[in-house]
This record gives sequence, C-alpha cells and structure tokens, in this order.
Amino acid sequence: MAQGDGEVALTAMEGSLRPTFRLTVVKKGQRGAPRAAFEYPFAENPDFWIPIGLSDPDGSENGGNATSLDIAMRTAVRHALAFLTDDLGMAGPVAYAYLSAASDFQCSQVVDRTTGIHALIRKADFDRSRRR
Repeated sequence: MAQGDGEVALTAMEGSLRPTFRLTVVKKGQRGAPRAAFEYPFAENPDFWIPIGLSDPDGSENGGNATSLDIAMRTAVRHALAFLTDDLGMAGPVAYAYLSAASDFQCSQVVDRTTGIHALIRKADFDRSRRR
C-alpha cells in the first residue's frame, strides 16, 4: 500500500486493513491535547505536531471557499501560528520566523474540492531531551 503526499488522481495502491484503535476522549480544557485541537483539524504523532489547513472545510455547497492551495496554505500557517503562540507560549514574531526557518509544510490533498496543507512542527525543537 502506498500514497504520496498530495493525492492527485483518486488513486493509490490500496489494501484491506483491519486496524485496532484505542480512542481516548479528551474534553476541552483537560490536559492531554493542545487547545488548538478543539478549534480546527490538528494531528499529532510521536515526532510532530501537525496543524492542518483546508481550503474548503465546509464544502462549496455550504458556502465554503473555492478550491485553492493558496487558501489551504494560509489556513495552515494561521493554525500553526495559533498553536505556537497559544499552546507553546511563543511570541508571535518568533513563531512566524520559526515556521519559515524550521518547520515543513506539505500538501495533504489536491484531488477533491477540498485541498489541504499540513505543517510539521518538530517536537524535538521544543524538548531538549528529544534533540539529537
């Protein structure tokens, strides 16, 4: 199975899976999830915080934006800035410079009406014990 970043043709090498998930409900205000995760799409894995920007989260039929990677990128940057300032306590200008100098933005999707860009913010940059 495989799919590159930025699915472009409704096609990937797909396969059947039977995953097992463990879900934990984290209510707004509780510890365990960034505040940003309650306001907009946000992911996390062991190495990265992943703010997500979508061009058309509500669909064009519900008054959403036009399909645009520009809109998705601007939204991803706004979400990443909000996470860095609100959750990690970074000053706004420092957060903006950090995003430009040290984080990566990748295309999540271009195949449907909703396009997506996600930021990869390295946790190791903020935790001395993770630095290599």
